[in-house]
Amino acid sequence: MSVCCDQHSGKPIASGDLVVALAGNPNSGKTTIFNALTGLRQRVANYPGVTVEKKTGRCRLPDGRRATIIDLPGTYSLISRSPDEQVAMEVLRGLRPDTPVPDVVVVVVDASNLQRNLYLVSQLVELGRPMVVALNMMDIAERRGVNVSPEILAEQLGVPVVPVVGHKRKGIDRLRQAIASARVAPMPGWQLPAPMQEELLTVSSALGGHGAGGLAMAERLLIGDPAEDVRRLASRPAVASAVRWSHQRLRQLGIDPMQADIEAHYRWIEAVADRACMSLDELAAMGNVGPGGGILDYASGRTSITERLDAVFMHGIWGLAVFAAIMATLFVSIFWLADPIMGGIESAIGALGQFVTARMPDGPLKALVTDGIFAGVGAVVVFVPQIALLFFFLAILEDSGYLARAAFLMDRLLARVGLHGKSFIPLLSSFACAIPGIMATRTIESPRERLRTILVAPFMSCSARLPVYTLLIGAFFASYGAMVRAGMMLSLYLVGILAAAGTAWLFSRRDRGPASAFILEMPSYKVPQAGQVFRVVWTSTWAFLAKAGTIIFCLSVILWAMTYYPRVPDPQAAPAEQLRHSIAGRIGQVLEPVIRPLGYDWKMGVGLVSAFAAREVFVSTMGIIYSAGDTDEDVTTLASAMRADQYPDGRPVWTPLVAVSLLVWFVLAMQCMSTLAVVRRETGTWRWPVFMLLYMNGLAYVVCLGIYQVGSFLTGG
Repeated sequence: MSVCCDQHSGKPIASGDLVVALAGNPNSGKTTIFNALTGLRQRVANYPGVTVEKKTGRCRLPDGRRATIIDLPGTYSLISRSPDEQVAMEVLRGLRPDTPVPDVVVVVVDASNLQRNLYLVSQLVELGRPMVVALNMMDIAERRGVNVSPEILAEQLGVPVVPVVGHKRKGIDRLRQAIASARVAPMPGWQLPAPMQEELLTVSSALGGHGAGGLAMAERLLIGDPAEDVRRLASRPAVASAVRWSHQRLRQLGIDPMQADIEAHYRWIEAVADRACMSLDELAAMGNVGPGGGILDYASGRTSITERLDAVFMHGIWGLAVFAAIMATLFVSIFWLADPIMGGIESAIGALGQFVTARMPDGPLKALVTDGIFAGVGAVVVFVPQIALLFFFLAILEDSGYLARAAFLMDRLLARVGLHGKSFIPLLSSFACAIPGIMATRTIESPRERLRTILVAPFMSCSARLPVYTLLIGAFFASYGAMVRAGMMLSLYLVGILAAAGTAWLFSRRDRGPASAFILEMPSYKVPQAGQVFRVVWTSTWAFLAKAGTIIFCLSVILWAMTYYPRVPDPQAAPAEQLRHSIAGRIGQVLEPVIRPLGYDWKMGVGLVSAFAAREVFVSTMGIIYSAGDTDEDVTTLASAMRADQYPDGRPVWTPLVAVSLLVWFVLAMQCMSTLAVVRRETGTWRWPVFMLLYMNGLAYVVCLGIYQVGSFLTGG
């Protein structure tokens, strides 16, 4: 549908269904408002041709029309520096052929940091699209003693301003009403230096027009907007010549076009904020206005809670100690809290399996249900409590505002190994899953630093490794107590971190370049919202269960068939002989000479191959193999079956040393086809995923070989 773009008309938008773009700064609460507007009516995909996530949702407006809401990546301005910002700019300017031109722009503004957020508003007003301002975090602003008047702000901007508190859904109905009646804002009245205005006319003339559109494009050319549409125009000889001479004349006058443009915007912003923030002058008189007019966290002359917390959390020594303590507490809690729940789930799955199979006749179908589905899927589902707890703690750390401080704290350490402060969040996300972690690198502006982060992100121990870690640690180190098991778990995560740091440092030695600056806006500390935390836990846990119900289920059936067929000619043959005769057994025996130096037998080889589909499939594979070969009625759990397994000469197949070697293999090896596919999509070539597969598995082999051989020598094995 067409949109009125007359910047001075003030006409309402046309009737019919709407396309609404939701824009805002990072940490402005934009996604919370998106969730409140759309509920569960959401869809996540990618923008064609790029790897930036496209999140859309649907809602119905009070007048009966439907609206498609597009949650754009967070951006501070329309001058894009990263892939995320590039997509946001292109959608807002209507430059993406795969995305409809927005009928309405809803810009989410953090009321507690008004001036910073108004810069994006000032740029969006220039687009001439119907706009609504959602004034979010009003509760935080009020607690800080900042009284932002939505009415005065609306009068100054010329667009509807709706106060909202996203996580409490306050003001959402009014926001829907404002979207339905949005109007085009009048052009703001900021003034550029007279020489720059003259140069804008010169460049606009080279473009072929003096209208508002020509002047706006001339301004983007002069300030050096890196957008594709600007670069195309700048490649024209006449335009390039006009821009070059304009830059030269402005430099002679001591005028930097970009700086002049920013200063003009901020003069207007300060005037708007002075009128809208009723207590701004009082706060300034008390010295409580930060650089650029940003309001700090004072309602009186006392030091704020935020500053007192930051003095500890962002301290060079104490901050690292707190971070280490938080991580250690997280892992101990995962074991301590999850153990009884996991035991209950394991008992329930066992009872359900016995109930079902007791009513089935002997034969392949019963074997499939018992040894395939229940042994395979059930072995993985048992670990859902630990995975849910991991996502629960990570969601709390993120929603509280602590993770941004941790990123700032880690910047100095990351810089020493050739990474960027912005690498911290992708790397931390990779502890849940490497796929969203790799996708999160889109916010890193430097291509070199982004590639390094992508290449080392899989070293972070993802949630898919957690079932493997828990199985092996619980099976062979249970007698040492929860603290030792938690310490081992933490050590595995640290091994992955050290491997990532070492490889990033090596990559940085080969690809030297200037380090990019790290600028990060600290979100306010806040009590995590239960709804947001449980939304993250539910979404992530359900995704894991969906994988168990689809990928792992299908693979369990396939693996069962590979352990069941072909049948040995002798029907009286032992189950172990049948397993060795099966397809899986033959594959494992082919691999055994390669992996024997690491301490692994052919059964483990089958598990390693199956784990390429998904690491947690290793657990279900072991469950199927040991269920198929089980001859001891007293062996009721996978862990005890593994401990009881022996070679023909009576030696145990599994020992603590073998378990340690296998744990380190899962830390270091690349065993996830989905991750390789995402790396291919993010880098645009198969070169890097193939390189990743070779160097990670090569490193894992060498390290595990050393662990097992040295350990065997020292223990006399």
